[in-house]
Amino acid sequence: MVDLHRRLTGAAICGALSLAALPAFAEGARVSLACDRVTVCSEAGTCADAEGQVSFVLAPVDTDATGAGAYELTIDGGASLAAQAMSFAGPYLWAPALGHRETLTFTSETSALWLRQTIETGTTAPPSAEIDFLTCRILP
Repeated sequence: MVDLHRRLTGAAICGALSLAALPAFAEGARVSLACDRVTVCSEAGTCADAEGQVSFVLAPVDTDATGAGAYELTIDGGASLAAQAMSFAGPYLWAPALGHRETLTFTSETSALWLRQTIETGTTAPPSAEIDFLTCRILP
């Protein structure tokens, strides 16, 4: 098992530096990322090694000079989703379905956190979440 608190503390420290760490995020630039899943953690802090890859495309729709605003997001070539960002470095926020919300936050030039929350299941199941620790590279 991996200690979630230790990982999140490290991610928070890296996140504080991330605004200056992403030079590829220029104003108006569409960014394609290829990421490897490294670790996955539950909302309870249970973590395990993760496998697989995920790709993201972030295309600005209506943003200011800092990158804050509306984006079009695609994951693994799927349907376009409306997303909002606080800056070029994120966090990026979107709701793929009713009762679900997701966040992508860059923690360095090559790492990110992808949080997937189920806040309303429509059943008696409690809310849940998964956090993927990702290693990413920007594609041309």
